[in-house]
Amino acid sequence: MTTAYEVLPHDGQQHEPSALALRWPRTRTDSPTPTVTCTLGWELDLLGPAPAAAADLVRIAASAYPADRSARRPITTFTRTIDLTVHTVDPAPWNAASGRLAEELLSWLTGDAWHLHAVPAIPGSHPPAPVPDADDVMLLSGGLDSLCGAADHLGDTTRRIHLSHYDGSTVIRHAQQQTSAWLSNRARQPLRHLSVKLCQTHTAAESSSRSRSLLFAALASAVAAGASSPQVTVPENGFTSINPPLTAARGGALSTRSTHPGTFACINELLASLDIPVTLANPYAYLTKGQLLARALDRAGPSLLQAGAETLSCSKLDGNWYPGGDPTLNCGLCLACLVRRGAFTAVPHHDPTTYLVDHLTGQAHQLLLERRRKDVHDVRQAIARGIDDTDILAVGELPPDTDLDAVVGLCQRGLQELNHVPPP
Repeated sequence: MTTAYEVLPHDGQQHEPSALALRWPRTRTDSPTPTVTCTLGWELDLLGPAPAAAADLVRIAASAYPADRSARRPITTFTRTIDLTVHTVDPAPWNAASGRLAEELLSWLTGDAWHLHAVPAIPGSHPPAPVPDADDVMLLSGGLDSLCGAADHLGDTTRRIHLSHYDGSTVIRHAQQQTSAWLSNRARQPLRHLSVKLCQTHTAAESSSRSRSLLFAALASAVAAGASSPQVTVPENGFTSINPPLTAARGGALSTRSTHPGTFACINELLASLDIPVTLANPYAYLTKGQLLARALDRAGPSLLQAGAETLSCSKLDGNWYPGGDPTLNCGLCLACLVRRGAFTAVPHHDPTTYLVDHLTGQAHQLLLERRRKDVHDVRQAIARGIDDTDILAVGELPPDTDLDAVVGLCQRGLQELNHVPPP
């Protein structure tokens, strides 16, 4: 079954009448439409003077994200087919090689079949204001790794812009704000933090947000290009980036590839095809989460720990489903939370995070244990059998310059950190 969407400015003329229209406010001061809520208008005036190709990449990625969240997966199969029509300033690259690269990237990220069609849009009338130049654009997601990456650079004088994306979740927005405030109080120069909200207005039909990494990369690349920055830094520990399958059932497209080295290679190839002079990189690709945390603590000191307690790593955030639960808490038992807890066992400091598993009592606590039983079991199974290059390659192809032996060593160290997490 194919689901068709057309994403266009709220005052645009629809080209595919049979497609479900997702209308985007033209400027950031416009009211949300019935289908898209955002602080970023179609004209992208918030991002600065990005080149046309970089701006259209944002429009493509910002169209794919709500379409991804709106398309329900079939009951019997994992893969969806999504036809996406997007209004762009210059449709030509998107109906040729760059469009095919974007389709392949979205397929790699989500496990679905994507068909992209670009059509000409009505030109905007609100030119973006110039922004001061920058040397780096760094993603600030509200997670522990992004805090650690930013803390690792607190002492330098690089002209940096921190970029955040959030959707309808106030929890993620709060974590980003707390991280930004902590950094602002310690940075050697005024913190430049740009925060963008964009999501579908209606309740998401798809629980995952696998296309979000392309949206994040597109936003950051457009900001970087507009500010004459040659790079985007994505701080993520290498174990999570590789995301080795703990069991055979977690391999392939079922394994999240948000910051996988193959994802960065695909995004950089797409940027090059569009002549956008920006490169995405992860300087922590060979560090475990514990090693990244230890490095940040060396730079920023123990005050980082309390800031870290306010960050979000949890892949579930479903505390509202449990009597007496709290939806703002990391659950403590999903794979992402177990990796987080393992990181604190690698440093000589107590983990100050309040986890849902420690917050709940009685039947609610037992219900959480039951719902996370598979995650805990799969982690224990992976620790017992180990991880080798076959497991790593099961996630997907790595770039040719990847040191596979180093990646295997990284994943083995990541399992050692997980092994030190006490059982529930």
